[in-house]
Amino acid sequence: MDITDFEKKRASNLIWNGAHDYSIDTGFRVYDENGHADIYWNTMVGVIHRRYDWKKLMDYYNSFHEKINQSVYESLFWIAMENGAFLKENSERPALYDLRADYAAGAIEESRGDINFEDSAGQRLIAVTHGHLRHCLGEDADLPDVVDRKLLDAIEIPGDLDTDGAIARIDEVLKTYFPYTSGAHKKTFLDRLQVYVASPVAVFKKRSAAGDNSGPVRRMSFGYGEHVNEYGGAVVDQSHLSVSFAKYTAQSDEGMKDYITNYFGKSICDDAAVKALQKDYCTGNHADVKLHITRGAYEEKMLKAGFAGKMHRKAIEQASENEQIYHDSEQLHRVQIERLTEKIRNSLLVRMEDQEISTKSGILKPEKIWRAIHLDDDRIFKKIIPGDSGNVSVDLLLDASTSQIHRQEIVSAQGYMIAEALTRCNIPVRVMSFCSLTGYTVLNLYRDYSEKDKNKEIFKYFTTGANRDGIAIRLAAGLMTRSDTKPLEENHADNKILIVLSDCTPNDMIKVRTGDGVYRDYAADMGVEDTAAEVHSARMKGIQVLCVFTGGDDSLSAVHRIYGADFARIKSLDMFAEAVGTMLQNRIER
Repeated sequence: MDITDFEKKRASNLIWNGAHDYSIDTGFRVYDENGHADIYWNTMVGVIHRRYDWKKLMDYYNSFHEKINQSVYESLFWIAMENGAFLKENSERPALYDLRADYAAGAIEESRGDINFEDSAGQRLIAVTHGHLRHCLGEDADLPDVVDRKLLDAIEIPGDLDTDGAIARIDEVLKTYFPYTSGAHKKTFLDRLQVYVASPVAVFKKRSAAGDNSGPVRRMSFGYGEHVNEYGGAVVDQSHLSVSFAKYTAQSDEGMKDYITNYFGKSICDDAAVKALQKDYCTGNHADVKLHITRGAYEEKMLKAGFAGKMHRKAIEQASENEQIYHDSEQLHRVQIERLTEKIRNSLLVRMEDQEISTKSGILKPEKIWRAIHLDDDRIFKKIIPGDSGNVSVDLLLDASTSQIHRQEIVSAQGYMIAEALTRCNIPVRVMSFCSLTGYTVLNLYRDYSEKDKNKEIFKYFTTGANRDGIAIRLAAGLMTRSDTKPLEENHADNKILIVLSDCTPNDMIKVRTGDGVYRDYAADMGVEDTAAEVHSARMKGIQVLCVFTGGDDSLSAVHRIYGADFARIKSLDMFAEAVGTMLQNRIER
């Protein structure tokens, strides 16, 4: 099945809508036989995420892997969870009832003449799915035998169960009606000799070739489920590639540089400037990394340069989509920009006001003399401290790795709103994104400090490759503090703030060289610890480093380790200004 990036993004948007949370990545999406995102099911995946403990559910769901009748158990699991989540949510979202009924009616209509009740787990699932669709329409289920009717009644879990209760109920049903045992199970040789129902024929779909049942996208009784994590997750694993590009010949190195240029655009730095930056920053854990800093500028011939050119064309297309989706909800975004502008402006006004403090010398305050006589307090004088406009600058650094692919429109809108609010407050702002590919860490510059009219360039945000957060933060902080930054502008502000928009899952193909000659993967704890060290280093230089966290619950420990309490998590658009504004306000007022 060919599922386009558009339909994947549409499925994710439906899930976010159902969950009231556009920061999540469920790792599971649903499509119809034409590869179109299923409106009802993706909405319900989001509702399930909102109403239950998703991690517990996925730990249990993954225990079905490689069991006999795996796909039967998977489909029954989702039917159970859909029913429970619907009953929990229906009173709060009356429209959900009609959405469910429309889905069920369409599914039954498409299934006419395509149901064959045979004695197999797959056909039993078909019967139960058909009965469930009838129940969704408020009709009695016409099932072939009493066993299937009891199975249907049991698997349609009630809405008053919590996560543990739902899992226990499903587990008991599977043990009662199938040869099922709890826990993870690897198939034995004898198991593999048994007839394996790879995937049941969907109750409302036409039969497909056997090849459709393999891989992360597989047929289920209610559509096609895309198990995103079975692609290897959003993390880009390039560990099979070389750990040191120093081994490349000059010719291959030049070819790699051309590839990166065609992919991301021409460098804004000449060779001498790049070498100087690499000498200063590509050291320690990042000794084998190379740099490419660009504005995405290109010539027509670059767009025809094989795969790299194709990806550059996709980046150009994504820019239009980012901006269009922003404009689709422009009024909501404008409200958030205005609120964020007001919070920042109020913070600056507090800094600009003169402050009066009590001191041991200065202008006498007659009304305080009694304190000196009776309390032995000699702070009876006042001194006026002139207000400080703040002299603040802000750098935005956007994580543009593949793990953000389903949040491109969101992250670009967040970056734009922050930059726009800062611009309205006359705070200099620089905006860049970063990603890593084939040994290069790429920084894409959208606007520099004085370029107040270029905030819309942020919509050119495009995700690809991996992310080496440590060197990106090291380089961004370095460019904020050094004087020889051409062609970038020099930062003259006394108070510097760096805001990183990231999901806090650093991962890169270039490994870390340790002192004993052993290489370690730049991922997991290694990546998190390195990034935390770079954040600490930047703070020691007087740069306030903050994070707008775009990841899921599984990365919360990482964001705490890297940024401490200096991060904001945006769960809904209407909370954007409050969360980001409060974070910035606290830093500016300090």
